[in-house]
Order: sequence, then structure tokens, then C-alpha cells
Amino acid sequence: MRQEFLRLAIYVPIDEASEGPGLTVASAAAVQEIMRVFREFDFAGSVGTYRAVAQISGGADTFTPTADSAPAHGVADIAAIVPSARVVTYIPAGTPGGDVDRMIDALVSAHPWEHPLVEVDRVSLWMP
Repeated sequence: MRQEFLRLAIYVPIDEASEGPGLTVASAAAVQEIMRVFREFDFAGSVGTYRAVAQISGGADTFTPTADSAPAHGVADIAAIVPSARVVTYIPAGTPGGDVDRMIDALVSAHPWEHPLVEVDRVSLWMP
């Protein structure tokens, strides 16, 4: 049976040390901070009989800061590439919008970037 959810994805920087032998993208401090925020909100990652469900994958973000920006990484007018993680969770579609907005505000406050990238879209998940 299909159920409706909001899918929330947020991109976070990972430090180089998180990629060493025996370490994973999921162990990066910024990723763990995002997971802490998810766990503060009972509805985040509420899928079936599970809570705080999330997928974490590694990648890279690239950007060119402007002179008006205050980047956590990089300098004005020079392209930067930063190792990053994409953290995705699911929120039941019936969750009040104000609650979702409060969670996004908490995510943005916990995030090290000046303008965190947060995607929110509707998805259907097949649930047994």
C-alpha cells in the first residue's frame, strides 16, 4: 500500500577526517548534528514502526562565493568544492506545516553554512 510523505533532504559539509579508514560520511560531526535535530522531532523519519529513518550519502558541493557572502568554506570569486553529505528523511504528509517549519528552522540553525540547501517535496512510499 502506498502512503504519502514529505521527503526532506539537506546537504551538509563533511570534514576530510570523516573519510579516513574505518570512518564513514555518517560519522561526520555536521551529519551527526543534523541527525540530532531529526531525533528531537518525533515525526522526522517516522516510517511504519521506525523513527529517525534517514539515508546518508556522500558527494561534493561546488559554489563560487560572492564578495557579499560570508562562506564557511572558500573565498570570494573563487570556485570551491567541498566534500558533503546528503541526508534524507521522510515526514508523514499529515504533519502540521508549522511543525515542519520549526524543524527546518532548527536544521538551519544547526547548519554551518550561510545558506543551507534544504529540499522538500512530496513522495509516495510503498508500505507493507
